[in-house]
Amino acid sequence: MWKYFKIFLMFMLLFFNFIFSALLLAIPVGATPSGEHTVTINHKLYLTSEYGGIIVMGEVINNLETAISKVNVTITFYDENEQELKKVNCSTFLEIIPVGRRAAFKYFFKNEDVENFKRYDVKVSSYMASEPKPMGFSITSARTVLYPNFTRVTGIVENTISSSIKYLNIFALLYDENGFIAVTDSDLTIIELKSGATDYFVCETNLINDTFNVVKCIITGESENHSVQNEKIITSVKTEDGFNYTIAIAIIIGITLLISSLLLLKKRRKKRKKKIRRRL
Repeated sequence: MWKYFKIFLMFMLLFFNFIFSALLLAIPVGATPSGEHTVTINHKLYLTSEYGGIIVMGEVINNLETAISKVNVTITFYDENEQELKKVNCSTFLEIIPVGRRAAFKYFFKNEDVENFKRYDVKVSSYMASEPKPMGFSITSARTVLYPNFTRVTGIVENTISSSIKYLNIFALLYDENGFIAVTDSDLTIIELKSGATDYFVCETNLINDTFNVVKCIITGESENHSVQNEKIITSVKTEDGFNYTIAIAIIIGITLLISSLLLLKKRRKKRKKKIRRRL
């Protein structure tokens, strides 16, 4: 009898251990055993005539003690009567958000879907605890430049592990003195980056230009199986008037050489004329 009781007790312990593990993998938003750690969300809304609609973008910051995945961001628009006009769910740019890191999200709404909206709401509606991706690459250098019509973030990414990294994407988040204002993503995915190799990335957005007081840029990224070693933080943001000084310098040098050549040719012609007159 005691033997069967021990088997039953062992079975119950295994069962409750399974249930407890399953609950840990489905932690509700903002809830941890301590109650002090949460997921933070910051967002902005942009009315854009170029695309004929509204763009909502933001960042999700993982303040928990575990990495999270399957992050679901819910965006809801309401009319003046607090009636729901449009409700969508979107994912973050990163598949897995490591502890203390951030991931961006962005969603485009057509004007007719949210016409005459009074307010909108953004929240993280769900996520799951997850194992973090191993670190595999670093952002070795980067710069942020504001132009009259757009903002460009460029830099170099390097593979720091012994194997190749595949399907690598880089994202840049921009901030003013009040916090998050926009996200840019790289135009092209780096299909493969071999061990020790480097590649160039470009992130752009036409929602932010040199009229904005951008004070910080945070660059992050993710590949198919790896995460970035550290978020790259830029606090020195450059502003340019859109004029290409390299081309301008080249043009000035070209004009200077042309004028010098013409003056030299003119001097030679004068010398020839003097020689001809002497002979005569």
